[in-house]
Amino acid sequence: MRFRLALPALAVALAASAAWGPPAAAAPGEGGGAASDTPTAGQPTPSGGSGGAAYGQSAPKPKHRRRHRAQPTSKATGGVHRFPIAGAFDSGGPDAGFGAKRPGHRHQGQDLAAASGTPVVAPYRGVVTAVRYQAKGAGRYVVIDGEDYDYVFMHLRTGSIVVREGERVRTGQAIGEVGSTGESSGPHLHFELWVGAWYDGGHPVDPLPLLQQWASPASG
Repeated sequence: MRFRLALPALAVALAASAAWGPPAAAAPGEGGGAASDTPTAGQPTPSGGSGGAAYGQSAPKPKHRRRHRAQPTSKATGGVHRFPIAGAFDSGGPDAGFGAKRPGHRHQGQDLAAASGTPVVAPYRGVVTAVRYQAKGAGRYVVIDGEDYDYVFMHLRTGSIVVREGERVRTGQAIGEVGSTGESSGPHLHFELWVGAWYDGGHPVDPLPLLQQWASPASG
């Protein structure tokens, strides 16, 4: 089901069409991301268009102590959550959703169209485990080890990321801004939700039911 919040005259093609080249150096405050497809040591490398829907595992995620957490249910538990975009958005059609066909793989998240520069926030408290860059795929991206899920935010605008790896974030804290970095033909947030650790034993799940719940005024 498509849902939106007052997105005036924003037409975004969410299917990737061209890769943007990497900058000579990472933008300030963005964790010193790798250039092009070169994996940063100890991190998995996104490799796929329109939100980095497929990944390789040539560089495993570094092991670190993680809290034991029970399998989350379809409803968020443990406290109030925030929708990851603090502004107008559109969830798009079927091609923007989890499981949509992509060349050689399936889409692993939900694309949310929004104006470039719209704030992106943490849905729930946790610790930032990755702040990286990849030209041919996810662009500028952030991963948060939340206290219930792992949260992944892709295609963030260059220069907008305001968190660093190892930083503890609170619910609703600013992460960055909607952009169109990497393989993206227009500004949008590719959002992933993982049960367990991101590429360290976990697996992605459809985030749309919880996104719809968090977008409701009743969600707080």
